[in-house]
Amino acid sequence: MGCLKYYQFFRGGRLPVTWYPKDFIKIPMTDMRMRSDPSSGYPGRTYKFYQGKKVYEFGYGLSYSNYSYKFVTVCEKLGNILVSKIGSESCERAKFLVIVSVKNEGRMAGKHPVLLFLRRDEVVKGSPVKQLVGFQTVKLNADEKANVEFEINPCEQFSRASEDGTMVIDYSGLQYLVVGDQEYPMLSTQIESNSLIIT
Repeated sequence: MGCLKYYQFFRGGRLPVTWYPKDFIKIPMTDMRMRSDPSSGYPGRTYKFYQGKKVYEFGYGLSYSNYSYKFVTVCEKLGNILVSKIGSESCERAKFLVIVSVKNEGRMAGKHPVLLFLRRDEVVKGSPVKQLVGFQTVKLNADEKANVEFEINPCEQFSRASEDGTMVIDYSGLQYLVVGDQEYPMLSTQIESNSLIIT
């Protein structure tokens, strides 16, 4: 009875690293550049910058159940801007809320990590391919749905370091908020204090 009760609920896990293919060993261990360099064929390192083939991606995971998401609204976005020129007050006003409704589609209760990414359609010089902007864990029974909230601060979570070390928010090309297999385009030109709801 104790074993049966224990296995009625399962945890889910996510891979905390990128699993590279075997050809990656050709890259010298002493070359620790993060960003890719197409001119030399260097593919980059970590899930943020690596642009080669992957065996398993950062955030890949297995579970005894299946979970679904669906985007229904989208927020505003910033134009290209130096974080240092925004100021703490404007950064505070630029925060917005992301609400994700996650449904357990399986027949078994489980604990599920929900990862929210920002993905760029175009990778400009020095920018990451994608970056994790939030994560939460939700416990759901079979066929249960729950809301998960993320407070996003673009100055912190959408910014990157330029070549000279300056923190910038770089919006060249279309960008997407990504959760699970769902993507939502961020189309407008300025982030305002509002909510993104995903159900």
